Amino acid sequence: MSGPAPVWDVINGYAAYWALHAAVELGVFENLPATSAELAAATGVHDPADVELLAQLLAAKGLLETDGERWSNSAAAERFLVPTSPASMVGLVRHSPGPKQAWPALAATLRAGHPAEPITDALNALYPALVAATAATQGAVARGVAAELRTRGLWDGTGLVVDLGCGSGAWLDGLVGDEATGIGVDLPHVLPAPRDRVTLIGGDYLDVDLPDRAASVVVLAHVLRAESAERAEALYRRAVDLLTDDGVLLVADYFRPPNGEKTETYADAVHDLTLALTMRASTPGRGLTEPTLAAWGAHTVAVVEPVPRQRVHLIKRGPS
Repeated sequence: MSGPAPVWDVINGYAAYWALHAAVELGVFENLPATSAELAAATGVHDPADVELLAQLLAAKGLLETDGERWSNSAAAERFLVPTSPASMVGLVRHSPGPKQAWPALAATLRAGHPAEPITDALNALYPALVAATAATQGAVARGVAAELRTRGLWDGTGLVVDLGCGSGAWLDGLVGDEATGIGVDLPHVLPAPRDRVTLIGGDYLDVDLPDRAASVVVLAHVLRAESAERAEALYRRAVDLLTDDGVLLVADYFRPPNGEKTETYADAVHDLTLALTMRASTPGRGLTEPTLAAWGAHTVAVVEPVPRQRVHLIKRGPS
């Protein structure tokens, strides 16, 4: 007879997220090493016993360590949860799940086929903070992809780079050097701060005026997954139309498994599937699959993975 462990794992995952969220809000990770009493004093928690309980759960999740008296960060927490770390994910802890009201409303969203307007409004308000939270990771990915393009002889670092859905501007920063120029397109309230050699355009990336067949590199990083099937395909085709004959389209995402996969595949893709369902909870999208790209006629010449599970398709125009 099977037990309830898989059910409890899902239920407990909700509680574990909010435990981590609370630890970030309290400032736990930047005040270690410390005893429970010292940590309570540093974070303003009334009773050290509450800090002890929170720390025990975080230790069970691999985020804290203890010698029986003092708490310290695990290697993962030191790198990703201390706000001053270059690889800090503190902003992602706060914002990556999207609008918090989207999750209790998920059943209603699935029944209706779209999120309610208040959820959409909340997501629009959240976007600037969300894209800022992703900047460090996306900057590292962009720099890695730029190096791959040069190594593979696909781009010499010159010409025009167009980023559709540029968010924080991290991809533009990683690709536009002294010999290239850039255009970044995003919603007006999401556009990043101005930067040298880059023109920023506010508006819908399907509608703004852009030069056809002029871009050496076009970037679609984590935007197709948030669009409806119709808009995603239209955006992909517009990106291809912007390329010069020898240009390269970069499609970056955590690709969800396609339909019809075996259970083992889904178990290996929990992160990708969770992100896809996060999209469904608050956007018209439901993630992106690699067979979808193929069905659009994508001529992928290589796939690189600068960070675990974040795959970047390097796509050429292909045969006319």
